[in-house]
Amino acid sequence: MRKRFLCLLLGLLCLTALLPAHGRAADADDVRAIADGIVAWKKADNGATADGFLLNDAFLALAGTTPGDWYPIGLSRLGVEDRYDAYLAVLRDQVEERYRQPGALSAAKATEWHRIALAVLAAGGDPTSFGTDGDGQPIDLIADGTYNRGWQTSLGRQGINGWIWGLIALDSMRYELPDDAFYTREDILLEILCRQLADGGFALSGTTADPDITAMAVQALAPYYNTETVYTYKRKSTDSECARRIRDVVDEALDCLSRLQLPTGDFQSWGTENVESTDQVVVALCCLGIDPLTDERFIKGGNTLLDGILRYRMDDGGFVHAHSYDPDNPTSLPDRSNSMAGEQTLYTMAALWRRSAGLRTLYDFRPEQSEALKERIAALESGIAALPDDASATSLEALLRDFYALPADERSYVRGYWRLSDAAVAAGLDVSRIADTTPVVEGPDDAQDDTVLLYFSDSDRAAVDALPDVLTTEQYVTVTALLDKLRRCEDFDGSEAYLERLNEARSQIAAVQAEIDAINDEIREKLYPFEDVTLLDKPVVDALVERYDALSAYDKTKIERWEDVVKTQTKLDNLLRAIWIGAALCVAAAALALLLVRRVRRRRRRRAEEMEALAALYADEDDRTEGGG
Repeated sequence: MRKRFLCLLLGLLCLTALLPAHGRAADADDVRAIADGIVAWKKADNGATADGFLLNDAFLALAGTTPGDWYPIGLSRLGVEDRYDAYLAVLRDQVEERYRQPGALSAAKATEWHRIALAVLAAGGDPTSFGTDGDGQPIDLIADGTYNRGWQTSLGRQGINGWIWGLIALDSMRYELPDDAFYTREDILLEILCRQLADGGFALSGTTADPDITAMAVQALAPYYNTETVYTYKRKSTDSECARRIRDVVDEALDCLSRLQLPTGDFQSWGTENVESTDQVVVALCCLGIDPLTDERFIKGGNTLLDGILRYRMDDGGFVHAHSYDPDNPTSLPDRSNSMAGEQTLYTMAALWRRSAGLRTLYDFRPEQSEALKERIAALESGIAALPDDASATSLEALLRDFYALPADERSYVRGYWRLSDAAVAAGLDVSRIADTTPVVEGPDDAQDDTVLLYFSDSDRAAVDALPDVLTTEQYVTVTALLDKLRRCEDFDGSEAYLERLNEARSQIAAVQAEIDAINDEIREKLYPFEDVTLLDKPVVDALVERYDALSAYDKTKIERWEDVVKTQTKLDNLLRAIWIGAALCVAAAALALLLVRRVRRRRRRRAEEMEALAALYADEDDRTEGGG
């Protein structure tokens, strides 16, 4: 009996180990397993092989779009090997093409620049020099999308999102702003701060905090959490004057998020419980150096934020947006893994993994800290944690000087600085004086020459040789990636011939794409709405069908609403056929009537002739009768 009980107990313990943790930190393996599941699902969803790269040609065609840029960010920040060079090549080509259009990346949405800039960094590129515009000038995504955006339109034209993500992009490499920048960092910070709501959170609109926007605001403000600068501004929601530090605003936002968290560990936004809101809160806490899975403020009913996220995990490894159908988001089905839910959960796992590994935060793309710098920060954190309640002013000042001796852009990585700051103020220390009189001690330059010689390999040359004579847009990714690599690689005999072939291929593909765009434009401009198309439009429809038939099978899939065009042509053909049949019947009827008339006339004429002949006969007989009498 006792043996059976022990076996049962052991089995329960094993089962418990497999269940989600409650109130404990998930280790790096747990996080990577969740991330690997998302990647495996997305590969299957995208037609990639399980042992191949996620960024296959089908995926790379999405470069420069929301569903195309976030997965490379998540993959890269997890250290997953993939085709980042090919992704950069296609993305650069797309950016250059869009820069030749009015409004460049977007007339209204500055976040197009911010997302693409982060994707460029994640893939190993430089967003401050990413291709050339129509005038041959270098494209600077950071300048155009953030600090100089105001020369075209307000950075906040799309709302608080523009300010939030502009600051995140600006701090992704702690970029320095030129003296003539339209916006300063303080300008952007103040635009975010003044939009804090009375409940401590933030929202796109209205007076009630939204967890997504609140968490994103915290992500943007996180690098300034350990600063002592007091900002003066008027809060829009209350129309009141404020003089506050970033830390004060962020702490209120965290309290707001803690109140919004559901007993199941997750959040709801716009009335729907969903995984993305929970993802954003986890990223926000990681940006602040807070363990999202052990912080008591974010454990409800024993459920952590990770428990809240895992509620949306599917058997295929992907994630659903929500468990209820949202009519405002018809692509997110409650029983099917969703791409947006997958991408946000993927980079959330990257944020968790990077925190557990002691790496920079998700949106800090600078080279990793040196071991010497990490040791300085760890020693300072240990000193702060060991502070007694009655710490002396001398010990507090020593720790403050250690803090301000750190490079300014590294101070945000000191966890618990607020305890030191509060204790110093309580002890009557002049923190500003200590900060101003403490020289910064830069660590040794650990930077290494990461220059890698790039070669156009035999397989690359074979890929060029294998290109078909007649190209379609199906070869766009291959040609773009090969051309980009050839331009950057070491020179070799025969490179000019390969360059000429690839440039010719690119021109062919561009011509096909231009024809596809022209057909789509003509359909929109001349046939919408299809219900109003008449026989007068038949020449247009027939011409479009002829041009469509000239495309390859792959390119035909790029034509929008072609089924409607086919239905319209069938309707017009049937209508025209009916008209021709009707006309033919009318002609036949007319011919028959004419034939009948002619037959009647012939009959009458024949009758008249017969009557005349009969009359003549009677006349001859009368003459003979008279002569004989």
